[in-house]
Amino acid sequence: MAFKLRPPYIINNTPVYRVPDDENVNGRANKNGTIVINPDNMDSPAQEANTISHEMTHVKQFKDFEQSGGKKGLDYEDDHITWNGKKYPRKNGKIKYKGKWRPEGWPEFPWEQEAYRNET
Repeated sequence: MAFKLRPPYIINNTPVYRVPDDENVNGRANKNGTIVINPDNMDSPAQEANTISHEMTHVKQFKDFEQSGGKKGLDYEDDHITWNGKKYPRKNGKIKYKGKWRPEGWPEFPWEQEAYRNET
């Protein structure tokens, strides 16, 4: 009977880039598995770690979407967001959710709630 050995450390090879961005954006997760952090908004190493853990949740959500064939997780295109198989219109930095246009990153979106729960 075979068993798998797991290393006593976590392997994380997600590239994190530090690029100035809009003043109200701390970070972005990209579908290609990268994270972009706005260094101008990082007041401390703890805030940067918090932002990275938040964005890592979105990277995982993108992977879940791909692995489930679009039934679970998060995806985005220029004109919509897909969350757990349901599409939400997206335009001019806003997403239409439950009949109202909300800014991207709005904490009440279910994909954002998961990311906020996973912050360090």
